[in-house]
Amino acid sequence: MDKLLTARQVSELLEVKVNTVYDWVHRGLIPHVKLNRLLRFKKADLFRWVEAHTLHPKDSSRRKKPAPLLNLQKEFPL
Repeated sequence: MDKLLTARQVSELLEVKVNTVYDWVHRGLIPHVKLNRLLRFKKADLFRWVEAHTLHPKDSSRRKKPAPLLNLQKEFPL
């Protein structure tokens, strides 16, 4: 089973405010699990969600240097 994270842990992982995480949940934008009244997040689902929402430049020939990509799985292994 995937490790379940709290909203606070997700906010730290994604470097956003906790209120932003709750807003995303309310709007149905981020994958989450409700266990009775507890809100939890599967780590693997979050990594897939981040990858699905990663924007790639259309024309990279105009860029001098590629932007560094955040490798969440390497930094936070499952």
